[in-house]
Amino acid sequence: MKRKLFCAAACLAACAAFGAMRPTPEYLKSAVVYQLVLRNFTRDGNFKAATEMLEHVRSAGVDVVYLCPFVEMDCDMDESGWSTRQKKSAYHTPKNPYRISNYDKIDPEYGHDADFKAFNDKAHALGMKVYMDLVYLHCGPNNVLKDMYPDAFQKNADGTVRTTKWHFPYVNFESKGVRKYLIDSMLHWMSLGCDGFRCDVGDAVPIDFWVEAVTACQKVNPELVMINEGRKPEWLEKAFDACYGWPWSFSIRNFLTPSLPGQVTAKHKTLDQKMPGVRDYESKIPEGALMFVFMDNHDTAADDWEDRFDRVHPVEAGNAAFVLTFLRRGLPLIFNGNEIADNSLNTFFAPVEDIARARKTVDWARALQPAGQKRLALIRALADLRHRDALFQDAPMDWVTDGEAKGAIAFTRRAGGRRAFVSANLTDKLVAFAPSGVALDPARKPILAEGFSMDATGVKLGPWGYVAIEY
Repeated sequence: MKRKLFCAAACLAACAAFGAMRPTPEYLKSAVVYQLVLRNFTRDGNFKAATEMLEHVRSAGVDVVYLCPFVEMDCDMDESGWSTRQKKSAYHTPKNPYRISNYDKIDPEYGHDADFKAFNDKAHALGMKVYMDLVYLHCGPNNVLKDMYPDAFQKNADGTVRTTKWHFPYVNFESKGVRKYLIDSMLHWMSLGCDGFRCDVGDAVPIDFWVEAVTACQKVNPELVMINEGRKPEWLEKAFDACYGWPWSFSIRNFLTPSLPGQVTAKHKTLDQKMPGVRDYESKIPEGALMFVFMDNHDTAADDWEDRFDRVHPVEAGNAAFVLTFLRRGLPLIFNGNEIADNSLNTFFAPVEDIARARKTVDWARALQPAGQKRLALIRALADLRHRDALFQDAPMDWVTDGEAKGAIAFTRRAGGRRAFVSANLTDKLVAFAPSGVALDPARKPILAEGFSMDATGVKLGPWGYVAIEY
């Protein structure tokens, strides 16, 4: 007992030294997150319409709604300050959710503070948390910070404003005024019901700022959650609860849709080529930290790509990938309509007033069609498993590599003396393999399965087949 008390005290002391005010909230270890892009989620594209959809979101087993940026967008028409993707979208609008002019004001196309609070109140009443996207690395050229603080933006040696690869001004974190403003903005949104923040390109923002911000915010809400869109271990040790599982997420997506351009590990064509990089990355993540894992996010579905996985594959393909994503160790993300196998073209560059935008919103008719119903039923079953079974929460995970050369991923989970084997076939062909070190009992009923069988030679998974089974 004394040793346990000493370890707990040492852990708390270490957390205090790093600036983290408490361990990761317990609910996050079994949570399901839903990324909601207001412009694309409904035809109206605002908070009021999204609020009316929250019962549906909750019914999918969602615990956290994570909102893409909804604060005021910069309206500067100088296209030299627009991102390449923004110009390529051909909507001819300066309004980009990630090019911000006022961190404290909701963009009029989405509503007002009262609408955001009503959204939060409804989500909380349904038992969900609400996180929002913080875009602090850069901002729009006319951000209010420019007039508030002469040192608001970083400068080049010649005195011109230093800009990111997206052509947006870098925020200057050496400015005490800017730092206070940004932290006060976080506190403002928390006062309206925000429970956590996903931090855009968080690795590129100084860690000492995040420690200062987290310390201030957790004094108001000790359960505040911080998610880093990055990978640096130090950021997780000092200020964040979770990071992004980039190699896993992009490897699975790339394997399903290899024509997708510019994605991580795209040069590796087969799973046995991709997965060593996944394991190497994940071995460097601090023990206890969670990884955001996804099949789609706002970037992967933002450019009207015709080859979104639910556009080019049967629903069963995405289902197999979601089994792996939900049942592995991590923090699974459902993106804006994934739960109904939405296959609409998608972009967050189309403004509400653009008449063509209606074609780029979630196709909710899919919820009434066989593909959408099959996906939703599976997502609900997977969320239920995460919520009620410790095996699929924060339990240890071990890889089983035998099927990777054939297109199947497998791993085991263990908790409380129990063990489970999980595998999914990410191809449209039968895959058979013998999982090393896993003694499966043919008489045991699977927890979850489709297209699965086994015999003395090992496991057989039909096209897009999957299984979760105790052993």
